[in-house]
Amino acid sequence: MLNRLPWALVVFRLLCAPALVGLSLIAPQAGGAAAILLSLAVLSDIFDGVIARRMKVVTPTLRRWDGRADVIFWLGAALALWLMHAALAAAVGPLVLILLVLEVANHAVSFARFRREASPHHWLSKLFCLCLWALFVQLFVSGQASWLLWLAFGLGMLSQIEAFAITMRLKAWRCDVPSVFALGRQV
Repeated sequence: MLNRLPWALVVFRLLCAPALVGLSLIAPQAGGAAAILLSLAVLSDIFDGVIARRMKVVTPTLRRWDGRADVIFWLGAALALWLMHAALAAAVGPLVLILLVLEVANHAVSFARFRREASPHHWLSKLFCLCLWALFVQLFVSGQASWLLWLAFGLGMLSQIEAFAITMRLKAWRCDVPSVFALGRQV
C-alpha cells in the first residue's frame, strides 16, 4: 500500500490543476486558498520523488508521469492565475509563452530522437520550480508582479536551455539526469 504513495502524490498534483482552475472560476478572490492548494501540489512534487527513492519504487514510468504532472499542474496554475488576475497577462503572458515554446520544442526533439518525451529532472529545473512556487504564491495573493517574475523567468530559460542540452547530448533516452555537466563522457 505505501509503495503506491508516490503515484498517489503524482495523481494528486494532476488533480490540483483543474481544482485551481475551478477555484478561480468559483471564487476569483480566493488567492490565499489558491496559494495553499498550489503549495500542497508543490510539496507533493517534492515528496513523490523522495518517498519513491526511499521505498525503492522509482521507475522510468513514474518519473515520466511526474514530469507530465508537473507540466499539466503548472499550466493549470497559470490558467487559474490568469482567471483570478487577468491584468497580469500583459506582463506574464509573453514570458510564459516563451517558456512553453521551449518546453514543447525540447519534447519534440526528444520524441524525434528517442520516441519518448524528455524527462531529465535536472537540478536547475528543481530550482526553477521552487522559484516558480514563490512567484505564484506572491501573484495569487497580491495580484502584483515583482522582481520574482524576472528571477523565475531567468531560471526557467536556463532550465530549458540545459534540458535541451541534455537531450542533445544523450545517445540513448534517460530520465533523472542531474545536470548536463554530469553527463561528461558517459553519454
